[in-house]
Amino acid sequence: MKLNKPNFWDYKKPNFLAYILLPLTFPILIRNFFAKSFSKEKFHKIKTVCVGNIYVGGTGKTPLSIKINNLLKAQGLKSTVVKKFYNDQSDEQSLIKNYTNLICKRNRLDALNDAINQKFEFAIFDDGLQEKTISYDLKIVCFTNSQWKGNGFVIPAGPLREKIESLKNFDVIVDGSDNFRSRFLIND
Repeated sequence: MKLNKPNFWDYKKPNFLAYILLPLTFPILIRNFFAKSFSKEKFHKIKTVCVGNIYVGGTGKTPLSIKINNLLKAQGLKSTVVKKFYNDQSDEQSLIKNYTNLICKRNRLDALNDAINQKFEFAIFDDGLQEKTISYDLKIVCFTNSQWKGNGFVIPAGPLREKIESLKNFDVIVDGSDNFRSRFLIND
């Protein structure tokens, strides 16, 4: 879904409108809290890498997914990029298809099962950190240096899908700007 972000989301501090919208973030926070208790399926026949974000859009997920896929291929490993199908993301789907094997379905589990049936060793998910049914082997979250966390609030008061504290739940944090020549932060 294409979303035109309000300018106040990218302010370094919340403004009056962000504070007015703050109560509307509670349903998302509650959903995120209970989503932790869902059991996630672990797949042993394939390694899964998820490249996602907690900031709404434009953080460099797709180029990083392609780069990881190409690095795995250079090592002689059979890998594919998995993307959930959305009608309005045909440009991203075409880009990925030009550089990798793309499996694109409306359901990520169906796409992952396709990857397993095609005997891929790695499935790199372009987006999907908020997927509640898959336990990924490696979770990478992308930000951009210029946007970082915006005003720090969760949707609709700000640009975050989860609280910034959720970063501790991910394995790698990447600055997706500047073609990934920026810093890589790895959680201990």
